Amino acid sequence: MSFRRLILSKTGQDINRCRGCQLCNGEYSREQDIPLDSLIQLAIMNDEEILSSRTLWSDEVLRCARDACVRELNLEEILLVLREEAIRRGVVKPDMHP
Repeated sequence: MSFRRLILSKTGQDINRCRGCQLCNGEYSREQDIPLDSLIQLAIMNDEEILSSRTLWSDEVLRCARDACVRELNLEEILLVLREEAIRRGVVKPDMHP
């Protein structure tokens, strides 16, 4: 199942609504290795790289993500679904130290 379909089935949100406007990209932390909008675009392309990205696993990014999208996607909820999928697939959480 594609990440888009997975997220849609678990949250009711269609990540195709993301237009890559970059407004969700705040100054989060050194834990972030991929900008949040890029992570969503990679999810749309079904790129499994996102499952091991530091951005996905950053709790600081997660806290800021809920209201970050101007198109009203709940990015926090989307990140949690992707984390759950990473765990299901046995992807190890990356080392978060710079």
